[in-house]
Amino acid sequence: MNLASWRNILIAAGVAVALSIAAYNDHRRHSVTHGAEGRDAVGLVTEVQWDEKRGRKSNFVLQVEFETDDGESRVEKIPVSNDLGNRMRATDEAEEIDIRYNAKDPSVAMAAGEADNSLLKLWLAIASGLVTLALLAARVVQGRKVQPA
Repeated sequence: MNLASWRNILIAAGVAVALSIAAYNDHRRHSVTHGAEGRDAVGLVTEVQWDEKRGRKSNFVLQVEFETDDGESRVEKIPVSNDLGNRMRATDEAEEIDIRYNAKDPSVAMAAGEADNSLLKLWLAIASGLVTLALLAARVVQGRKVQPA
């Protein structure tokens, strides 16, 4: 099996790109909701969605109704941690949660107190990028050894 195959290089590059995009989106959501334009609201959780693989529930998204400072009624989908998602899933009644949203763009909202994992995702993207470069370098070196001098 050739570890430095084009398939493995493309997979590592794809992982790096996907993690970079996820880190950017997380960072953007946290920065615009916690900056000068960030506002607090109480949201009513009307729906809980999640993925289930091998009996494990993850990737929770809450559908939340809230009212902005301007009096506009909004319904937004907010990704949340597994801990909060499981708590919301376990209740039979609609629950209220504290949220933060951006006053200029209320579609950018998040649950108050949620951890910012963007730095972790960025480091994982960097590591995956380095793996991609190492595999690419190994491929180039292998190619040079195969060619007769």
